[in-house]
Amino acid sequence: MTMDLPRHDSIASAFAKLDRLLDRYVDQDHRSIDFPGCTAFQWNGESKSIRPITRPVRIGPDDLLGIDSQKRQVMDNTSRFLGGRQANNVLLWGERGTGKSSLVKSLLTAFASTKLRLVQVLKHDMLTIQELYGPIAENGEFRFILFIDDLSFEEDQTDYKELKTIMDGGLEQIPDNLLFYATSNRKHLIPTKFSDNDEDDIRPGDTVEEKVSLADRFGLRLGFYHIAQDAYLDIVDLYARKAGISLAQEDLHREAVRWALQSGSRNGRTAEQFVRSLDRG
Repeated sequence: MTMDLPRHDSIASAFAKLDRLLDRYVDQDHRSIDFPGCTAFQWNGESKSIRPITRPVRIGPDDLLGIDSQKRQVMDNTSRFLGGRQANNVLLWGERGTGKSSLVKSLLTAFASTKLRLVQVLKHDMLTIQELYGPIAENGEFRFILFIDDLSFEEDQTDYKELKTIMDGGLEQIPDNLLFYATSNRKHLIPTKFSDNDEDDIRPGDTVEEKVSLADRFGLRLGFYHIAQDAYLDIVDLYARKAGISLAQEDLHREAVRWALQSGSRNGRTAEQFVRSLDRG
C-alpha cells in the first residue's frame, strides 16, 4: 500500500496563503499603534504598517519668518480641524527653501498638547493611502493629517489620476478625522505647456482641466515666493542668535547678502545654511 504525499508546490502554496491571512490579521489589528503616546508617524505602503517617529522634528512657528499670511491660514485651518469644524486639505506650493515643509512640521509644536497626529506618506507610497483609512477611522478621538512632501508628477506619469480618486474616497467614505497637507514646487502639481491646448483636440481645454484637477482637491492652496532682503536678513539674525554667533550685525548682513548672491537664492534655507557656515567650532 502506498501513501500519496503532498506535492512540494502545494505545501508552499498553503504556507503562502497562511502568510497572507496572518498579514491581514496583523494589518487589521491597529490597537498596538501608539497613537496616544506619539504625535508623528510614517506610513509604509509595502508592509502596510505605521511606524511611530520617536524623535520628531521640533520647529517653532515663531521661528518661521516672512510667511506670516501663509502661517496664519494654515494654523487657522488646523485649529478648526482639531475643533471638529469644517477644514480644507492644504497645498503649499512655490519656491524651494521658502518654509513650506517647515510650516507643516511646525504643527507638531504649535499643537503639541492636542489630539493632532501627523503621518508622513512618501511619494512611492501615495497609492496605498486608502489602506490607512481603516485605522484612522477606528481612532476617531485623534485628528490625522497625512503629510506628502514634494508632491509632483512628470509629464509621462499618470498616477495623479488614481490619487484624485483616493483623495475623494471613491465608494469608501473618507474618515472625518483626516486631512491631506502637501507641499510642491509646482502650483498645479503636474507640468502644463502650450501644446496641451493642441488645436487637433476636439476639446483642447479638457487636457489642461485634467492636469489641474488634482490641485483642486486641496481647498486651501497657498503660494510661497522669494522673500525681500530685509526679511531674509531678519531670518539670518534669528538663526545667528540661536547659534550664538558673535559677529557685528553690519558684518553679518554683508556676508549674508554675499552668500545669497553666490547661492542664487534668498530664502530661509539659504539663511540657515549661511549661519551654519559661520559655526567653525
